[in-house]
Amino acid sequence: MSPQKKKLEKSMIRFKGEPTEGLEFYELLYEYDDFCMELGKAVLAAGRLEAELINYINSKDLGEKTRNANLGKLISILKKHNLLEKMVPILEEIKDQRNYLAHNIFALFSGLVEETVLDRSGLLDSDVASYTDRVWQLKENLNGLADIIREKNKPTSPS
Repeated sequence: MSPQKKKLEKSMIRFKGEPTEGLEFYELLYEYDDFCMELGKAVLAAGRLEAELINYINSKDLGEKTRNANLGKLISILKKHNLLEKMVPILEEIKDQRNYLAHNIFALFSGLVEETVLDRSGLLDSDVASYTDRVWQLKENLNGLADIIREKNKPTSPS
């Protein structure tokens, strides 16, 4: 079978509503192209949010080192200087969601971390679609926050 045909078959996984859990569910996520695509887009959107925060912080001439700063460090800088105070709790929540998805999916289904952001028990194979929707929503939230920060960083024109 050609690689393209195999890829097409993988992206057309048919769910039957059957119970699944643990690494079996992880494998379904891994094989489901839509989930992987949305997860990749969420990672890119997180990078965009970090870049917008770096631009914002650097525009304030605070003397803070932002080169290679991750989202957690950038949030710490915002807190230290009382910047974007209303947005900080949202940024912290989105950071936790991003970190969980980026670093703990395999550990979750291996039983190494507890269920917090995502469930690992009582799942059906069709729940892969729900997980895909959750990652899509995370990506949208990351991009929405990046848009807001970009707007806040635009110079205001004198009236």
